[in-house]
Amino acid sequence: MKNIILNKIPTGIRTFDVNINDGFPAGSVILLLEDIGAGAREFIYTSIFNISQMKSEDNINFINKYKSKDTDDMTAIPMLPGKICYISVSKSLEDILKENAYAFRKDFYKALQQVVFKDLSDIYFCNSEVHNLWGGKLDNDCNKHTDKNILKEISEFLGKNAENNIVVIDSLTDLMLFDGNKNDIIMFLKGMSKISKVWNGLIYIILSADILDNKMQAIIKDIVDGVLVFEWFDKGSDKMRRNLYLSKFRGLIPRIEQNKISKFETKVTYDNGFEVSNVRKII
Repeated sequence: MKNIILNKIPTGIRTFDVNINDGFPAGSVILLLEDIGAGAREFIYTSIFNISQMKSEDNINFINKYKSKDTDDMTAIPMLPGKICYISVSKSLEDILKENAYAFRKDFYKALQQVVFKDLSDIYFCNSEVHNLWGGKLDNDCNKHTDKNILKEISEFLGKNAENNIVVIDSLTDLMLFDGNKNDIIMFLKGMSKISKVWNGLIYIILSADILDNKMQAIIKDIVDGVLVFEWFDKGSDKMRRNLYLSKFRGLIPRIEQNKISKFETKVTYDNGFEVSNVRKII
């Protein structure tokens, strides 16, 4: 019987990928649930930079390096995305580029300039009370945005760009606070999780922890395929440190538990961005 051909997409963060069987299952919607400032965006920025570097290398050599041998496992072939896309709900591209220019070496900034970027900030603010407070300082012509729906804009963008690619949605926090009808967003997430299996790429969604009530947060975690939790620990010490762990992930948790991995201790540096500094295992 012929093996089923599966794909996985690396995060590009080598210190992390080596511990998760070289990447995430293609077709996954992944929630990045973050204690504020604990590293979710740095994870994304580093992934964008590293994957752009990997794409500049020989793609065939990349596949052959990781291609599964004849074992009892299903064949799992790593693939690099055709492109990386970034949907920003409330921040402009200029804001995100400046953030990277301050935080990391200039190569990160250059990599982000190559990303397919969808800026929804004009729609976001023009359909809120903020526009009435600051008027044209946010957008000179809000009339062209008042009849636009953010979920529809995201849906159309995904339909054109998500297949075999990586898409970042920054952020679900903004969407949930913006839209009074949270049920629409929940149904949108359910539909996106279903069709993502057809697109065969990765969709990352950022959500700040403890912003929503526990029930709503649990519903969202149940819908997505994987949940990466970014948290602070040693909060009482002089130097707070960061942890990353997977609270769920279809097709990946058994391998994590087989390797007895509990949590990843992480750090963020100017030169390398987000890194795993230590793997904590269950003894």
